[in-house]
This record gives sequence, structure tokens and C-alpha cells, in this order.
Amino acid sequence: MAHACRLVLCGLLLLASALPGLAGGIAALCYHQVLPKATGLFELSVDEFREQMGILKAQGFEAINSRQLLEYLAGRYQPLKKPILLTFDDGYKSVYNHAFPIMKEFGFVGVACVYPQFIDSAGGMTWGQLREMASAGWSIEPHSLTHANLWKVPTAPAARQAFFEREIVRPKRIIEERTGLPTLFFTWPYGIYTEETETLARQAGYAGALTVDGGASYPGLDPFRVKRQVVYRTDTREKFLIRVGMGPLEVTDWHPRPGEVVGSPATVACTLPRLEDYSPARYVLNAKVTGGTLAFGFDPATRRLSATVKGKLKAGQHFVDIYLRDQRTGVTCQHGWLFTVGGGGNGAASSVPYQAR
Repeated sequence: MAHACRLVLCGLLLLASALPGLAGGIAALCYHQVLPKATGLFELSVDEFREQMGILKAQGFEAINSRQLLEYLAGRYQPLKKPILLTFDDGYKSVYNHAFPIMKEFGFVGVACVYPQFIDSAGGMTWGQLREMASAGWSIEPHSLTHANLWKVPTAPAARQAFFEREIVRPKRIIEERTGLPTLFFTWPYGIYTEETETLARQAGYAGALTVDGGASYPGLDPFRVKRQVVYRTDTREKFLIRVGMGPLEVTDWHPRPGEVVGSPATVACTLPRLEDYSPARYVLNAKVTGGTLAFGFDPATRRLSATVKGKLKAGQHFVDIYLRDQRTGVTCQHGWLFTVGGGGNGAASSVPYQAR
């Protein structure tokens, strides 16, 4: 384990030189529950969580909150240490009982992404506990009102408007009233977003959104594209090290676009604008889509990656992930995004798309 930690730490120190035109980046981890004994996929035991926090501390990471993240993305904040964002979805009381005190031991703050319907329930934290965490430097952010799937919405215009008002607008107002603090980032339930819901979140006054798209975030990234790595109980130590060591990769001109709703696409494409020195001897490039297989090629002259989708993607949500590994340093960079196949697909995709990654 110590040897693996040293290898990843060396890779992180080489990250700035390894990335094509990007200096560093910020990894974000997405946790759910921390319990004395973990059994579910989205649960970690207290011992496992403490070990992970110890790894981050030993590698010199600095945990930041939402306000610092927003400043970092705008290029107005540069942490003295390597920044990391530690987020906790839903609002389980185990976060207050176990994760919060452990993180205080290590000098870390976090982001609690909560849906108000769950707060003050048997399994959820209380508003008083959330205010205590906020006083300790944590951010409290909306995760919708009821943890609704924002893709499964009413079709009638009035009902649709009421649904989005309830799930996107109201939780921001409720959390701000109960904590006395502004909210900045909307957290997509199940990681699902569309161009429509992103527009509505912008109109509701959010400064950004937390996704579960793969990769790392970096200064200049659209705040509505913040990337997070979901932490699973089945993750090995090596997998955890890969998650925190993942580098950022700038991608533009996506097809399909992030959040776009399309028929089953025949192709997937994007541009890697900073990949000026690509050669197969220097870099290993890969492209994947959940629920399907891609056959891709890369044009160094235009820096355009184009892929053919083998077969037909099912209806529902799909992640595209682009990976770039530097052969000299061993550092891997990733950029992921989500799109939705509408009714033209064949069958139905998982309602929790990130569970398969």
C-alpha cells in the first residue's frame, strides 16, 4: 500500500507537465454513507473512510468547500496544497455521526448535498446538525427536494413547470432559509441532467452544478460541469488512488452535447483542443460509452476524436468517457459527459447510470 501511495504521489507531482496545456486540476469524490459496518454499494465502513482520509492527508491534499470551488474554477483562488472536494449526497445522519468527526480530525471540510424532504427524518440529519457543519466550514447544497429523477417528468406544461419549481427552485430557498447561508451548486439526483434542467438551474440562481461525470475539474471549466468520482464499497485501495490521481482533460465541441436528448446516435465525437503534441508513442487515447462500444479514431491535425457506436444504444442515460494516458509519467487524464437517448432507443437504461461505472 505504501508503495502504491508513493507511485501515485509521484504521478501527482508530475501532473502539470503531463497534461497537454492544463496545470493541475481538482478531484471531487462523491460519498453517500459512512457506517460502523458497510454492506451496500454506496456505503463505506468507518475504518475504510478513515483510511481514505489518512491517504489524502499524507499526500498533502487540502479539502475545499463550494465557495472555494467556485473561486478556483474562475481562476481567483489557488490553494497552497493540492485541492480536493469531498461531497456527501442525500443527507444521511451517518455523515454527521461518523464522517464529520473523522474529517475534523484531519482538518478537512466537506459539502453536504441534501434533499430537504429527507432532513429531520429517521435516517437523515437534522437542520441543527447541518447548521453545525456549516459553522465548521462545510457547504450545504441542494440535491433537489425529493431526490426525484429529473428525466422522468410530467408532459403536461403546467404539471411540468410545477415539478421543476418543486425540485429545482424550492430546495434552494428552503436550505438558505434553514441555514442562513447562500447555496451555490445544484447536485443532480442520480447524476441525471438535461439541457433543459441545466437551463432551469441557471435561471433559479445557481452558480453551478455537481455532476457524476468522470474526470477532474480545472480553472476555466463551466461551473455547471463540475466532475465527481463516485466512491463505492467495492473500490480497492488502488482504485481509490486512481480516483484522486485522475488528471483533467479539456474537451470541447461534444457530440452529443452534455445533457442533450437525442435518438440513438450513430457517432460520438469531441475536440481535444490542447492535445498539440499527440503521438501514439507518447499517449494512449481511449473512448468509452456506457451501454455500448465505440470504434474511434483521432485526427492530430484537427484534434478531433470521432467514434462510431457499434449497435444501438438503449433509451436512457449514457456516459461518454475520454481517457488520455501519458506514457512518460503514467498519469491518466479523463473527461466525461452525459447524454440521454430518448424514445428512439431500444429498451430502458438504468435509472442510476453511474452505478455501472
